[in-house]
Amino acid sequence: MQGKEQKYAKRERISVRAILTGLVLLILNAYWVALSSEVWFATQLTIASLFFNALFTLFVLVLLNLLLKRYLPRYSFSQSELLFIYTMVVMISTISGHPMMGYLIPVLEHPFWFATPENEWAELFHPYIPRWYSVQDRQVLSGYFNGESSLYTAEHLRAWLPPVLAWSFFVIVLWHVLMWTTVLIRKQWIEHEKLSYPIVQLPVAMTENPTSFFRNKLLWLGFGIVAVIDILNGLHFLYPQVPAIPVKNQYIGSFSSRPWNAMGGVTISFYPFIIGLMFFTPLDLSFSCWFFYVIRRLQSVLASAVGLQGSYTHEQSIGAWVALGLLALWMGRRHYARICRRIFGGKELLDTSGEPISYRTAALRIGLGMAFLALFLMQAGMSLWVIGLFFLIYFPMVFGITRARAEIGPPLHTVIYVDPGRTLVTFLGTRRLGPANLTNITFLYPFNRCYRAHPMPSQLEAFKIASRTGISSRQQLWGMSLAIIVGIFVTFWIYLDMFYRLGASAKARGWVVYMGWETFNRLQSWLTYPREPDIAAVTGIGLGFLFTLFLMVMKLRFIWWPFHPAGYALTAGSGLGRSWFAVFISWFLKWLILKYGGARAYRKAVPFFFGLILGDYTLGCIWSLIGLVLRTSTYGVWH
Repeated sequence: MQGKEQKYAKRERISVRAILTGLVLLILNAYWVALSSEVWFATQLTIASLFFNALFTLFVLVLLNLLLKRYLPRYSFSQSELLFIYTMVVMISTISGHPMMGYLIPVLEHPFWFATPENEWAELFHPYIPRWYSVQDRQVLSGYFNGESSLYTAEHLRAWLPPVLAWSFFVIVLWHVLMWTTVLIRKQWIEHEKLSYPIVQLPVAMTENPTSFFRNKLLWLGFGIVAVIDILNGLHFLYPQVPAIPVKNQYIGSFSSRPWNAMGGVTISFYPFIIGLMFFTPLDLSFSCWFFYVIRRLQSVLASAVGLQGSYTHEQSIGAWVALGLLALWMGRRHYARICRRIFGGKELLDTSGEPISYRTAALRIGLGMAFLALFLMQAGMSLWVIGLFFLIYFPMVFGITRARAEIGPPLHTVIYVDPGRTLVTFLGTRRLGPANLTNITFLYPFNRCYRAHPMPSQLEAFKIASRTGISSRQQLWGMSLAIIVGIFVTFWIYLDMFYRLGASAKARGWVVYMGWETFNRLQSWLTYPREPDIAAVTGIGLGFLFTLFLMVMKLRFIWWPFHPAGYALTAGSGLGRSWFAVFISWFLKWLILKYGGARAYRKAVPFFFGLILGDYTLGCIWSLIGLVLRTSTYGVWH
């Protein structure tokens, strides 16, 4: 070990006090995220790559820790402990937020409550849903949807216990399989390729030397500018007579004539935290993001001009993400080959001193975990060959998303409508898959509908944090595991208790009911109107795959080549969307600073951009908490 790693040759031991604090904050964050996202629908705390609630929790904890250091130093936390707690909060956020539990809960209750003679759900797919898969008793579901009831009756608990236990174990195993997989790629991406990991920059900087960090005037300048904007906009939301400073979704206009009208409306946004986050992305990568977004819009114009029905951007996205994931593995193939030889008994010399567990143990656990997932789905009626194909698409996609987070640190990765289930239908059609497989694919939809809070990028970032600070990677892995196991049961309890009191249909303003309709309307469409393999869409997938390979070959062969395949993958489907202009602003400001001020000016500017992020996150979370107190919707700084 060299440099900073040498400093942490002897890793700190995380105290029991820090672990208990992490568990308490984990429960509080699970409740906050659930209530804010799915009931009062304020700032969507877990949609951005850097979770709002997790950073705000760390911010408050660091400030309190400064007071402890001054007045009760023996009770203060070290940097390692602060970031260990932060990692636990991040892990619960991958479970409790809008993109995961907000999608999983609807799957467990929607198909039986909303079944009618008109939609024929009872005939179409009820026979293919095992009793332990979901709640099927409409009397039990009445209190859940209408509220003013209680979870804590024998009838309700008995009905919910089987699906809660089944899906809790499914989540625990899947999250752990992903975490053990990061053990195999950790050293290659963190130590060999030295990827930038922009998402961890602020949490690490905030805890490294808090006194110096919070004394920087540029930090508070950035924070103050954003605070003024968010306070005014928050007051305007509650009291429309207060003037606002528009930073979100400003409609510029649209074309009325062909083929330009195919582009749709043009909107711009000035999200401060996105400008701040993308400042830490390498220039070629941030350039590729906004450039390929513009190209995607122009593709629609070109498709309209030549008479095509569309440019198959979502299909291109599937091919791009799969290619990006496979490319990431290919680039580290020598290292992974050595790991394979080590796993299968070879005497390959590998430095495993910094690994949380041995490669052989990780591989064995991945194998056992995948066997459990396969048996789980087979028991529900899913064919083994479909399970294999599903995960054959799923894992390259999540590798690609994790790679994009490690290199670019995008403010979000909205990989929407490009899930493995839709891809299988595109390639094979619905008849060949059959109703049982299509029903099971539908129940997996919550895990891959948009990948916004996917755990794998956060797990790898946790190991990056460990490598830069004094946390043992073994302790980091143990902390994440504890947060996952406790978090899934806590989250289920919070959601069910909350909806039986308030009513999923009666008071919840989030997406719970809508996501149930989206999920099962798609299944109804598949079963009612059978589809053949879509050759045009398959061609779109192939073109996205090949174009990503081309971009990477050019990037590796020519230093001057400015287009990165990760930028294309992020924007080929619905990626960036309303964020593209904020990404452009961030890229342009960084380009100006580096061109006319050089690296020295860049380093001086860093605190200001930290301030933009911290200000937006702090005010966004404060408005969210105010909404919880007032029991109403408040201004959302994001989404």
